[in-house]
Amino acid sequence: MIEFPFYLTEDELIIVEVTLNVYYKTYLALDTGCTHTVIHSDYAESLGFKLRKAPKVNIFTGSREERAKEIIIDFVEALNHSVENLSVYAFDVYLISDKYVGYLGLDFFKGKKLSIDFEKEVIYLE
Repeated sequence: MIEFPFYLTEDELIIVEVTLNVYYKTYLALDTGCTHTVIHSDYAESLGFKLRKAPKVNIFTGSREERAKEIIIDFVEALNHSVENLSVYAFDVYLISDKYVGYLGLDFFKGKKLSIDFEKEVIYLE
């Protein structure tokens, strides 16, 4: 089991550093209520994804149904864990601040054991 210290932002989010396609470091909010990993469409386009050509899918957010574009990111790494060929959904996702570009969802943790101790401010991943 690996431990990762965290702190809650003023917006009460857990922000984690994420590497996409080996070269791009960014930040996503860890969201255990988010089934799939999502990123803002502007950020996806900055990575070179052609969203006009990407397949459209309906996804459900905490507040409503959204029309998103499905992209495949070859390599996603966070918290010393990596996933290859992760389906990520790009749309104009609501972001509270400019400190992150989307939400790291449960699909990233599939097959792992994830625990969050808010009292100790530690994430456990095994």
